Amino acid sequence: MEINVVTLLSENTILLIFTVIGLGYLVGNIRIAGIEAGPVIGVLLVGLLFGHFGFSAPSGASSFGFALFIFSVGIQAGPTFFSAFAADGLRYVTLAMVVAGTAVALTLALAKLVGLDYGFSAGMLAGALTSTPTLAGAQDAVNSGLAVIPEGFSSAQALENVSVGYAITYIFGTVGMILAVTFLPRFIGIDLPAEAAKLAKERGLGRGRRRKLGGSLPIVRAYSLPKGLEGKTVGQVNAEVGDPQGKILRIKRGAQLLDSAPDLELQAGDVVSFIAGIDVHKRAHNNQATEVLDPDLLNYQVTTREIIVSNAKVVGKTLKDLDMPSRYGCFATALTRASIELPLDSALPLEKGDRLEVVGEKDNLHHLAEVIGFVEQELEKTDLATFAFGMIAGTLLGLVTLAIGDITIGLGTAGGMLAIGILIGYLGSVIPTFGRVPAPARYVLMELGLMLFMAGVGLNAGGGVVDALTSVGPIMIAIGILITLLPALVAYLVGRWLLRMNPALLLGSITGAMTSTPALNVVTEAARSGVPALGYAGTYTFANVLLTFAGALMMVL
Repeated sequence: MEINVVTLLSENTILLIFTVIGLGYLVGNIRIAGIEAGPVIGVLLVGLLFGHFGFSAPSGASSFGFALFIFSVGIQAGPTFFSAFAADGLRYVTLAMVVAGTAVALTLALAKLVGLDYGFSAGMLAGALTSTPTLAGAQDAVNSGLAVIPEGFSSAQALENVSVGYAITYIFGTVGMILAVTFLPRFIGIDLPAEAAKLAKERGLGRGRRRKLGGSLPIVRAYSLPKGLEGKTVGQVNAEVGDPQGKILRIKRGAQLLDSAPDLELQAGDVVSFIAGIDVHKRAHNNQATEVLDPDLLNYQVTTREIIVSNAKVVGKTLKDLDMPSRYGCFATALTRASIELPLDSALPLEKGDRLEVVGEKDNLHHLAEVIGFVEQELEKTDLATFAFGMIAGTLLGLVTLAIGDITIGLGTAGGMLAIGILIGYLGSVIPTFGRVPAPARYVLMELGLMLFMAGVGLNAGGGVVDALTSVGPIMIAIGILITLLPALVAYLVGRWLLRMNPALLLGSITGAMTSTPALNVVTEAARSGVPALGYAGTYTFANVLLTFAGALMMVL
């Protein structure tokens, strides 16, 4: 049996699109000079190759992927979008606006100066900033009719130019930011580790490292009540013995089992079960505490859960304020904000939408979750009804336009879906049963949508990328380099001299404003601290929103 692969791929759209995605992931795993290409670059390059050889994107695949991606971005941003103005919020918004505004102005000016065709400028902006939402906003402006397309220029040509501009400038957009954050501190003589340590000390964050408390994970042990503790209450013993890193769970008095209560007075001969970190138990052994193997006291299930911070009374409080070990016998092991793991420090204020990984005894952990918010793992099912109607609402909102003279203004599908996604994400953080999309489900939807979109971009741009490279390619690459570097430099100057930000926090904020996660990883490694991640999480949410509208704006001006 003879199989014609070209014919097979051409006639089977599902086979084609997932071949591009699968091969793209393999290409994305390739490392050059220690830098991984990543799935976005991989799928884009494979798509360009297939597009160059005449394959075209399946009808509707790219639009469907775009819708999934941009709506999921909104849902992810929703929980922290309105609460992100706390602490350095105004600074983060300012930096995101500086980067977006400088990049848009610079792109428009340079594109007009060299006389690039319509659509290239929006693609270059998206590629140079490695911002897929910008690309989505630009393409949606064309598809929705908001774009002001010049006479004699087709929508198809405009879309191809956007895709080509993105493809040509994206690779340096990724590598350029990595190089910038690597060499800028050295060039201007900044000691990043010292600056990160300085800020951590100022804010009471210790060294501000991103870490997991592996050595302090809680275990349950039972002890005969040591002499000198009889007559004291459970609350007093928790404070003294736990120091305050543990909690008495249960007391056995003869044949009677008593639940732990802060005002319960302990008596001689009591046996208590105690949950604490290994260090606390080791200290108990060093103090000659007598361990008891009692099934009634040790029959506890210690588990791990991810708790979403949603209670307004908890927002702004620190882990130290919550005092989880002594009050609930629970231990925080990781903290994630806007999909970025932050330094796990007792002095770091919590924000709405934070994801706190906690280890503890099952019942106590659920009691803690009721105080902080809700347990993410309990929401296993995705509310597809709200998800579907949210996408419908976003699409309809994007159709609403306002005519001012000859100019038509509207959010477009990208802006509409982003806005509704943010609203649903925010309401979901306040009402756990509303619009629930667990993190794994959201990740799959976002990643699948992004890869479908990028495969379509590559396939559609592949036919014209070679001609563009040979004609205006060098010029576009040069402009892309400027768009990548100059907004970051302007943001650094504004952040240092106007906003007076710490350099380590500032560089993290700039990588967030440029939506460059690989660059953030470089900064955190150089700073030997998780402090830059605080800045990244602060600007990233705003940057995604601003740059989505920036893409549409480029097609209107």
